[in-house]
Amino acid sequence: MTALLKKIRHLVEAGFVWIAFIFFHYLLPFSASVALGGWIGRKAGPHLPRSNRARSNLKKCFPELTPVEIERIVIDMWDNYGRLAAEYANPDGFWDGETLRNIEVTGIENLKHFQEDGKPGIIFTAHTGNWQMITLAAQSIGFDLTQMYRPANNPWVDQLMLRCQKLAVKNVITKSKKGPKDLLSLLRRGDHALLLVDQKMGEGISVPFLGRNAMTAKGVARMYLNQNCPLLPARSERLHDSHFRVTFYPPIEFTPRGDHQQDMYRLLLKINTMIGEWVIERPCQWLWVHRRWIDS
Repeated sequence: MTALLKKIRHLVEAGFVWIAFIFFHYLLPFSASVALGGWIGRKAGPHLPRSNRARSNLKKCFPELTPVEIERIVIDMWDNYGRLAAEYANPDGFWDGETLRNIEVTGIENLKHFQEDGKPGIIFTAHTGNWQMITLAAQSIGFDLTQMYRPANNPWVDQLMLRCQKLAVKNVITKSKKGPKDLLSLLRRGDHALLLVDQKMGEGISVPFLGRNAMTAKGVARMYLNQNCPLLPARSERLHDSHFRVTFYPPIEFTPRGDHQQDMYRLLLKINTMIGEWVIERPCQWLWVHRRWIDS
């Protein structure tokens, strides 16, 4: 009975998600779709139980904030996430294969050099703004990135999510047991990947993030130290409505000292510190609802 109920729940969830996709992608104009997504996020998100975790995380990271300020960030966080969901279904609103729209790109010279240096590489980013904008900005100069993709728990929802993902990203590696091997094979072929490195991992090492210890995935540091794989930071910021700035920073500069474990810790601390600065600057554009920290 449990398996049957789970299947029924998955079917109901999938039906709702597919209807929402059809509505936001086919029935509404782009601007109206995104505005509605933001409105739904603002109205519904703060009342979800997971928002309590966001409030707790914000209070621990920014003890100087008042309850009113924290609530404002939570509301704006859900507004961003609601808009992002609508944009996820409409990447052609930003890139139609020929013209890049609503995305201001800074540091494009860093991306071009990264593309043309003859080496494999990893672009790393975080769940800020709308990270899809990074792959679209790269496509605008003919740079097709491979992105790691975490499958949805619901297999029918996953079919749609993967379809939406491939509207913006031509090549996808699924986060699975063989995902790291696929990524390593890709890099050995001289290709490039985009990784989001700000989520909590069951495996990893404890590294400070926003002043609190957080389990941090080692993969990106391992690739740098073991494979001499350059790392390029990239950031997406929502400026207003569905207008973004994507910044490609210079590659990470890091000199190993010979102690592999300490080198890995120091490199991951450098990465976490950079992402933390992005979050501090625009806290409402990061998703605070996850159990990112060891004590959360």
